[in-house]
Amino acid sequence: MKSRLISILFLCLVVAASGASDSPDVAIGDTYQQMVDKLGKPRGVVSGGRRMTCSYERGTVDLVTGRVEKVFFVTTQEAKERTRAQEKAEADQRQRAEVDRARLTQAGLAERDRKVADKEFAKRPPGERLDYWKSFAGKYPYTDVSALVDEAEKAVQAGQPARDKEAKLAEMTKRVEEIQARFVQLDDDYAASLANWKRNEIDAERTRLKDELATIATRVKELGP
Repeated sequence: MKSRLISILFLCLVVAASGASDSPDVAIGDTYQQMVDKLGKPRGVVSGGRRMTCSYERGTVDLVTGRVEKVFFVTTQEAKERTRAQEKAEADQRQRAEVDRARLTQAGLAERDRKVADKEFAKRPPGERLDYWKSFAGKYPYTDVSALVDEAEKAVQAGQPARDKEAKLAEMTKRVEEIQARFVQLDDDYAASLANWKRNEIDAERTRLKDELATIATRVKELGP
C-alpha cells in the first residue's frame, strides 16, 4: 500500500513538472520589462489607450497600465501543432499559386501567339495595338510582351507628327468654315444697314477676316501635302 502511494505521488510530481514547463513564467502583476525578461520581446504589439496586447509564439499577454492582467498561452504541443498546420497551409497555398501561375502562363502564351499571327490586328492603329498589349500585360503578368509594347510605342511615336498635322488641318478647316459663315452674315448686315459707321465696321471686320484667311492659307502650305 505504501509503495502504491509513493508511485501515485511520484506520478503527480511528474505531471505537475510537465505542466509547469508548459506554463509561461510570467505572472499576473508583472511589469512589461519583467515579462520581456521572462518571455523575450513579443512578436507583435497592439496598443489602445491603457491596454496592450503582446503576441508570442504560444499565445498572448494582456497588460493594463504596463502590468500583466491576463495570459493566454497554449501548451508546447499545441503550439507545435499550430505551427505545423500553418506551415502546411502555407505550402498548400504556394502549390496552388504555382498551379495558377502555370495555367495563366500557358493561357498567356497561347493568346499572345494568336494575336501576333492575327493579320487584321496588325493593321489596326498603333495606339490601339499599344493599349491592347498594355492591357494584356496586366491580365497575363507572367507572359513577356515587353518587346511588343516597345514596338507599338515606337509606331505611335513615329506617327505622332502625322496626327499633329491632321489635328492642325482639322482645326484650320473648322476656322475657315466659321469665317465663311461670318462673311455671309456680314453681307446681310451690310445690306440691311443704312448707317455709314456700321458699314465701316463691317468693312473693317471683313478685312481682318480676309487677313486671317491668308494666314491660314500660308500655314496650310507650310504643312505641305
